[in-house]
Amino acid sequence: MNIYIISCESYHLMDKEIAKIVKDNHYLLFNMNNISLSDIIEEANYFSLTGETKYIVVKNADFLGGEKLEDNDQKKLITYINNPNINTVIIFTTLKPLAWKKIEKEINANNYQIINYNKLDKKSIINEITKYVKERNYEIDYQSINYLIDNSYSSLDIIFNELDKIMLFYLKPQKINFKDINNLVGIEINNNSFRFVNLVIEKNLSESLKSLNDLKINKVEPISLVALLAREYRLMYYVKKMQEKNLTKYEMCQELQLRDWQLNKIYNNAITYSKTELEKNLVDLCNIDLNIKKGIWDKDIALYGFLLEACI
Repeated sequence: MNIYIISCESYHLMDKEIAKIVKDNHYLLFNMNNISLSDIIEEANYFSLTGETKYIVVKNADFLGGEKLEDNDQKKLITYINNPNINTVIIFTTLKPLAWKKIEKEINANNYQIINYNKLDKKSIINEITKYVKERNYEIDYQSINYLIDNSYSSLDIIFNELDKIMLFYLKPQKINFKDINNLVGIEINNNSFRFVNLVIEKNLSESLKSLNDLKINKVEPISLVALLAREYRLMYYVKKMQEKNLTKYEMCQELQLRDWQLNKIYNNAITYSKTELEKNLVDLCNIDLNIKKGIWDKDIALYGFLLEACI
């Protein structure tokens, strides 16, 4: 097979699939945010100077997720996939779900292979964690797995990073102890993450920046903080909409599936914001999330920029 298409929401799983294909061979890496598809296909058509198989990995190939391609690029892609260079293996990757039926109808399905990870539900995440641990000759129980998931925002990439930290702590394969996970992973980072969100909601710029720097030292990914902030602003927005409909706090709890103390906190925070402000923050966070994942914006600078605007 000379053409692979990988769709996956986890960088770790994506890189694992790439490694299976390229094995120990060197490969050329291209980012479609910085180079045209035409240039990539032109490179794919060139033969290696040594006569060996050439491997090309293309990151952020988001046309696979439905983004519009220029007509010229689309024609070149269809032509290439129907008649690929037999000495080149090209791997297109995207974090987006696949949605490229229009192109698929026009190309020879025998010339490419799709590796598609649908959005992972909790059962799939548990399976991936179990497999990851087992491959390294460790053991982990269900309670520990659940704790990891809850304290890593259900992000596999964060979970794998935390597991690596735990295994480094043990130094040799053994059963992972829940108490050790509790001490090494979640509570401090989780509490600090939610403290950061509270500081941003309170518009405390100086403390928000300090908290963000602390989280960066602990290797908490900005993308997970963006998700936490978006969740908080979204709940505040829903509460304001429900206030307009004169819903009681009990009805709000039922609708949002929150406990009394959670709703009271969100309710009090929502009072200090207008709907327009909440809408703007949600749009800004959505753009940050999208552009970080596309590799267009630097993740740290994007989040710092948001704080400077949101905490005014």
